[in-house]
Amino acid sequence: MPPIMLGHVPLPPAPLYAFVTALGLLALGALLRLSRTHRRQWLSGTLVAALIGARLVYIALHPEAYREAPFEAITLWQSGYHPLGALLGAVAWTLWRLRDLPAHQMRRATGALMVCSALWWGLNVWQPLAGDPPPPHLPSLTLKALDGTPTSIETLASASPLIVVLWRSDCRACRRTLARLTDLNPDTDVVTVNEGQTLLQAARYLDAQHAAFTHDLRDPQQRLQAYFGMPELPLTLHLDAHGRLRDYQTGEMSTAHLMRWLSSTT
Repeated sequence: MPPIMLGHVPLPPAPLYAFVTALGLLALGALLRLSRTHRRQWLSGTLVAALIGARLVYIALHPEAYREAPFEAITLWQSGYHPLGALLGAVAWTLWRLRDLPAHQMRRATGALMVCSALWWGLNVWQPLAGDPPPPHLPSLTLKALDGTPTSIETLASASPLIVVLWRSDCRACRRTLARLTDLNPDTDVVTVNEGQTLLQAARYLDAQHAAFTHDLRDPQQRLQAYFGMPELPLTLHLDAHGRLRDYQTGEMSTAHLMRWLSSTT
């Protein structure tokens, strides 16, 4: 989904919408006529239970990815949350924490969760603050490979499904995304495009990591990054065999997310 732009700073919309939903739950919680202790424990526990539930359900749906990279299960800043898990976790905590209260208060609390779940779903579908989506195709642009060979990226995207990664060696999230792709050793064609660095910087990093993809290109003027209008790197693009943009991700990508893309291209 398109990031929310705060000036030139891109903000991922999902955490912001989750924060708005949490504020809505806090506001509704004040109307439930619970004691201060019950309200504080219920609200704080609900937020934690929703977070844990969303993560656990996502992990359960992508077991192969987390067998490959088990540490990523606790890297909570990465993508990988399921909305149904959030609702189940929040409802389970509500039923347990408020079990000694009258039934009508339990119903009100559960209703508040349903309202906030609908709010979260609506914000993610409507995307009221998101920027414009990127262009649906790669541009007609010729870049040079690391060996100096001119390469038209437009023709690359019309031959087979493709993953394109815009990166820099001084970008930590870029390095992690490239490392995950190297570990996965995908059958899908992967094109890396170094943005704004010298040939020596790009080649030295890839050589040091023993990383070689289908095509390793350079974009010293950062024309491709400007074309997509995404100031944050890495920018990872998923294109189908007709060169159409199917999905994209700014920032670091998890193993589960990459494996989902790779499985959909085979």
